[in-house]
Amino acid sequence: MMTSGTFRSALGPRPMRVLALFVIPLALWSCSLLRIRHTTDYSYPAVRSLAPIQDRLQAADAASPNVLLTDLGQVSTTGFEAPFWRIVYRPFQPGLKRVLVIAGVNGNGAAGVECALGLVRELAAPPGPATLYDADILPLANPWGWVHGVDASPKGVDIEWDFANFESHESRIIRRFLREKRYDLVIDLREDLEATGFYIWQYGLDSIAASERIVGDLRAQGYPIEADIRRLLFKPRDGIIAAPMWGLTLMGLVDQLTLSGYIRQNTSTIVYSVVTPTVLPLAERIAMQRIAVATLISEYLITPGPLPPARPGS
Repeated sequence: MMTSGTFRSALGPRPMRVLALFVIPLALWSCSLLRIRHTTDYSYPAVRSLAPIQDRLQAADAASPNVLLTDLGQVSTTGFEAPFWRIVYRPFQPGLKRVLVIAGVNGNGAAGVECALGLVRELAAPPGPATLYDADILPLANPWGWVHGVDASPKGVDIEWDFANFESHESRIIRRFLREKRYDLVIDLREDLEATGFYIWQYGLDSIAASERIVGDLRAQGYPIEADIRRLLFKPRDGIIAAPMWGLTLMGLVDQLTLSGYIRQNTSTIVYSVVTPTVLPLAERIAMQRIAVATLISEYLITPGPLPPARPGS
């Protein structure tokens, strides 16, 4: 007799699990065939300059002994060369937790870059209770794409999805940087051309409480939340995609591992991708990302201080 709510094959549960191991990778492989790959074209016109970003990063470095601007190397291609910037934030206190924030992997996603730059500016102020953590920030992980308004590398590689094959110079720089590093929290700031509302990815976590708080705060402030998007697997449910670890394993098997998936497997047990829809005004997208970042930092990095002493007679 079959118990209510349980599906079983006439062949038993084991054959169904075996079948799933073949069917799901096949579906993912089919999706990989549909990936858009840009043709190599160095004639893309420049639509932005890196100079304003460099000025803001250098200003933060000069304003605070806790902020250091450095780089992980140079991104070079025909007629183009730029540093792969890294901001190091250290309040010089023992026992602090560590966060990694990455933005700008998709070169045409401006909100994440602006959100990261805003965080850098805040960290350049004297450290306070809300900033007592160590941070590494990669504010622009695709400099060429940013300058040219293209969401891929100049050779057509979608950097966000290049963490199984590492075909792009940018993904190899990030892989080298992440070797032997560990973080208590990683936040990937992204944008979506097809979405109409905010959504957030979390990877291999048992609880969705933090994601629910973010979605609830944004909804209360009138921001749209993504309920459905054209995707075969891992669709948002009320603005949240809770990706299981087995899904990351399968994505890697079909060479479709994302930046966040790679980090979840190798660098941190707590990884989120914050995604805003490009159809909304830039100011609204930045505001949504800032709310999400502040909530995640408060949830995972900030240790509550000691309670104040009780008043006499209280």
